[in-house]
Amino acid sequence: MASANSNANVYGGDEINAIILDPGSLSTRIGYAGDDFPKIITPSYYAANGKKHIFGDSINVPRADFDIKPILKDSVIEDWDAAIEQYHHYFDKELALDYKEQPIFITEPIWTSAKQRQTLVENIYEKFDFPALYLGRAPTCVSFQQGRPNCLVVNIGHDTVSVTAVIDGISLLKNSMRTHYSGQYLSDQLYDLFLNKFPSLTLDAKYKIRTKTPTKYPEPPVFTPRELPKNITKSFDDYQKELLFHEMKETLLEAPDKQITDENSESYSKDENRRAFELPNGQSIELAIERYEMADSLFEPNNYSFTNETLANKYSVENGSLTIDSNQDDYRPLKRARKNESNQSTPPPAATEPSVAETRGLTQLISHVLSTIDIDLRASVAHNIIVTGGASLIPQVTERLYSELSSLNPGLKIRLHAVGNSSERVNQAWIGASVLASLGTFHQMWVTKEEYDEAGPDKILNQRFR
Repeated sequence: MASANSNANVYGGDEINAIILDPGSLSTRIGYAGDDFPKIITPSYYAANGKKHIFGDSINVPRADFDIKPILKDSVIEDWDAAIEQYHHYFDKELALDYKEQPIFITEPIWTSAKQRQTLVENIYEKFDFPALYLGRAPTCVSFQQGRPNCLVVNIGHDTVSVTAVIDGISLLKNSMRTHYSGQYLSDQLYDLFLNKFPSLTLDAKYKIRTKTPTKYPEPPVFTPRELPKNITKSFDDYQKELLFHEMKETLLEAPDKQITDENSESYSKDENRRAFELPNGQSIELAIERYEMADSLFEPNNYSFTNETLANKYSVENGSLTIDSNQDDYRPLKRARKNESNQSTPPPAATEPSVAETRGLTQLISHVLSTIDIDLRASVAHNIIVTGGASLIPQVTERLYSELSSLNPGLKIRLHAVGNSSERVNQAWIGASVLASLGTFHQMWVTKEEYDEAGPDKILNQRFR
């Protein structure tokens, strides 16, 4: 069998420039190991009319009869044909790769099933000519980006919120939780708000507007429409509205410093907390307490229900429990020596957890994962909580998290680490993979197709790709 050591001379040290592929639900990042930033950041969607597929920002050009379709859901590939075609588009046309000279490192979420992992590996070997590859867990990559081998990675992304313990640089699958109270959940909250608070409002996406005159709701919008092709599809219009919601979240939302209740709600309704947002058609709307309530729903989803039935049915009750479809034995960290001067250990987090049938918000999710971590490691992990993902950029989210986690866990010294640069924070997994794949000792981790064929998928997936 081809051993890892036999690949050292070919893929070792600075002699190679591995490709880093980081697929996400909202965007996919591609670049070279050792770089500080991905070369390509492209939407994880494509435009299709049954004959032709279009990738990249070109999907935002209105075309007749072109649907916008997602490639991934929950950061897991669902449309394999489109994914392979997208990767070929960027590998061949944009980067002009010489496959035989460069291995590929692919990030993956911890909940990827064994079947999905096997399908990914076999597609990469069959459809491309990479000499070797490696699958890396996204939380592990984030931990390397921060240089913290023992940490808790809190990823507040587009489709999901996930909390994963990383010990000695390895993601602990059994100490992980996930819910869907994340970025898309906030977009749906915005849409639900518009349906109720602004019933006469028309959400016109940017592509429809040629010129506009500023007005203020409830005054009707005054604009000149753009000439468009006929038969613009609903999926294209919906996708453009999602981009609008994304912009609104970045501009309007702010997390309150504590849970909003009847007693303190009046303070968030004051004029000083109002923010205006101009829609693409020139019409302005103002939000006050609503922009705090939507951000508060990340922490207290139980307190905010959808009035629209379709949106309400989209989100089931989630307490974060995660079933990992894998034969892999979870990593068992080495026992750390306890301090001799004390027989007392770090107390577990306060017992404020909901029942199985109830929801867990962001703080409860993190607190519960902390309580499941080995008592000898808990203090170290609590001191290294990494907050990442696009939705974590909402102002005051990390401050609210720190306040609530410190209150719930008085026996632990809580410390949050959130990168200040917004571009770096949303690309942390890619950057961590770039760091990891460029290490001089990483050459022994690459797996060739010959080794995969000889050892079999079970052994490679469960023992090599940790």
